[in-house]
Amino acid sequence: MNRLLDKVIAAHGGMTNWNRCRAANATASIRGPFCQDGPLGTSQRVTVIIHRNRVTVEPLGCIDCLSDLDRNRLSVVRKDGTAVTSLEDVRLVHLQFKPPLASLTGVLMTCSTVRSLLTSPFMLATGGVEISELVPWNEAGRQWRVLRAEFPPELSTPARVQDYFFDSDFLLRRHDYHVDGGSGITVSELVTEYVDVHGLRMPTTLTGYPRRPDLTPDTARELISIEISNLVFS
Repeated sequence: MNRLLDKVIAAHGGMTNWNRCRAANATASIRGPFCQDGPLGTSQRVTVIIHRNRVTVEPLGCIDCLSDLDRNRLSVVRKDGTAVTSLEDVRLVHLQFKPPLASLTGVLMTCSTVRSLLTSPFMLATGGVEISELVPWNEAGRQWRVLRAEFPPELSTPARVQDYFFDSDFLLRRHDYHVDGGSGITVSELVTEYVDVHGLRMPTTLTGYPRRPDLTPDTARELISIEISNLVFS
């Protein structure tokens, strides 16, 4: 494993603690164009089946729907069992990022973002993921080290190539990736508010923005915000 990744994994609690976990469960407040806003005060229940690369978010897709991204298969189902959407392979979907954002694009991006938030940086140690270190990045006077991950085609991710930024304590602070589609988009996600849960250190807030050509996030254009509470690993 890459030396920087070794330090990053250790700073977040280590592989021994991570491998003991099968699932992450939490309450989430998810807002922004990627997630169709529900009634004021509505929160979502999120579950990540860690080593299966599966996530469920409820409600998402409609006011009484559960959205389930299981590897590359996406389903949206109402509480009465009625299927709203079922896609066998989301990699074949032509995503559209021009406003107004299509519901399917929003559901897929929301599920992918939640799954990444609750599994990074440990997913970088998955077999087949190629890791390399890029030149450091200066962010508001702070220097962050950067790892580039190239994911194998069989692993469900929103982009094959993704960049992860780590502070001087080796904690994840930023995550960038480009998603192809009708217009394509490069997303910069900033994560904060770390908590200690079952020996793991995980961020509980995420805000995603489009990335500018100068590689900085356009903070005037929020795509998604996630606030996690009641996080439990089991």
